[in-house]
Amino acid sequence: MCDNHSHSKKNRHGASLKHGEAHEHDHRCFTRRSFLSTLGIGALGSGLMLGGLPVNAMARTKFLNRLIGADNDRVLILIQLGGGNDGLNTIIPVENDVYYQKRPTIAISKQESVLLSDEIGMHPAMSSLQSLWDIGNMAVINNVGYEDPNRSHARATDIWTSGSAADMNLGTGWAGRYLVEDNPDFIANPPEFPLGVRIGGSANLFQSEFGNLGVTFGGANQFAQFLEQGGFYNEDEVPDNDFGRSLSFARKIANSSFKYLESIQDAADQASNLAEYPNSGLARSLSVVARLIRGGLQTKVFLVSKGGFDTHNNQGSTDGGHANLLADIADSVNAFYADLASDDQDDRVLTMTFSEFGRTLDENDSQGTDHGSSAPVMLFGPVNGGIYGEHANLTDLDNSGDPIFSTDYRSIYTSILNTWFGLEVNDTETVLQGEFDELGFVNAFVTGTEPDSTPITFNLDQNYPNPFNPNTVISYQLAVNSDVSLKVFDTSGREVAVLVKQRQGAGSYEVNFDASGLASGMYIYTLQTSSGKRSRKMTLIK
Repeated sequence: MCDNHSHSKKNRHGASLKHGEAHEHDHRCFTRRSFLSTLGIGALGSGLMLGGLPVNAMARTKFLNRLIGADNDRVLILIQLGGGNDGLNTIIPVENDVYYQKRPTIAISKQESVLLSDEIGMHPAMSSLQSLWDIGNMAVINNVGYEDPNRSHARATDIWTSGSAADMNLGTGWAGRYLVEDNPDFIANPPEFPLGVRIGGSANLFQSEFGNLGVTFGGANQFAQFLEQGGFYNEDEVPDNDFGRSLSFARKIANSSFKYLESIQDAADQASNLAEYPNSGLARSLSVVARLIRGGLQTKVFLVSKGGFDTHNNQGSTDGGHANLLADIADSVNAFYADLASDDQDDRVLTMTFSEFGRTLDENDSQGTDHGSSAPVMLFGPVNGGIYGEHANLTDLDNSGDPIFSTDYRSIYTSILNTWFGLEVNDTETVLQGEFDELGFVNAFVTGTEPDSTPITFNLDQNYPNPFNPNTVISYQLAVNSDVSLKVFDTSGREVAVLVKQRQGAGSYEVNFDASGLASGMYIYTLQTSSGKRSRKMTLIK
């Protein structure tokens, strides 16, 4: 039996390549568990094959019940980066000398980076995301983690997918643990479509105390057979005791789950992809998700995954293994949103990346990195684009010499549940078992339920057109009455224009900016209100 769950120390033996057999044991346990989860061993079923990919439909949970109750058609895509992504080489502190001292061969220079600000760069392999960044459809949350980070693959993944603290071993996912006690109506009146779909990734996200409620089919013929016979498990032939009644209940859930696959198949048959995708597993997974969304499947949450981020050896810098992984993420996400935008589906879909941990600050002797602590999270779609939180300063370190987190990962979940899905604050606190700050990255103007509704937070849009010559329009939204300042600066910080300086009521505004008197180059426009400050870049080309 694996002992991953018994390790809670930051400096866990087995987290580094130099730990030898202990490290190999850690990987054998993690690989075996992942393999069993993929097969559905120990669970109630396995997955439908769609386009050559296994698709698991998840049973309804208390969390997902709350989502369907929300009056919106919004979708969340979770991209799991399996193995522990190196956040310091993904979102790079290009002005931090400590970063370059600690990584003599794998560090990425400022000149090589895709600059997101004067101090923060993005790995050049992700340059295809530049278009999403430029139009404000990408956000980066810096230095995300939790207290006392765990460096075991399996245990750290459990923490992220259960939405728990490091000292809690819930054994259930944040989307699944309330099924039994709060959703008796599921058996009598199951929905006609799944509210969660998993294509790879951690089975724990939708785990209940009865096991993984995913169902799997090897092909269309098997799928039709199960539909015809009305289920697979006999609900009545069970012992007449508490165990038997629990077993019967679990079998009812499994049998009811099979009907979800009809809606999945229908949605896939009714739609096709409208953009070209790269030839990779992640891209194919996202292409299936796009088909299901376009085909009318009313699923709220999708989980897809990409492995290979455990870069202990020969990680590379601008080229190499890690660069190839990041390029696949960028190219796949870019293709996914181009596909969705073809018929205006993109404003419905928010995408978030996550990984079980970051990598060590120090480069190891094998020109790679070992299991670390905090890391950035990227979000795409209807977001208030930009950088959130401070990048790790690389001097405030834990006992293992790695950055201490500054943003709790559950604040990201809180922001998604409250602002994207519109859950009540008390419901979100119940799901996450605590109260966490909202981060403001969700574009509230996009998520308004009525066309003329007042935004629920303030937002600054990307100017349009951009680049421009010499006129462009800057739009922004105010949730409350506020003193408003909208100014334009050059890259040296010199103020070149004041577009708005007055008190304004809640609502949406557009301002025309005429740059006839300015030279070509990049400029920064900043919106200051009582709710905070937002800045964006724009480019004047004459």
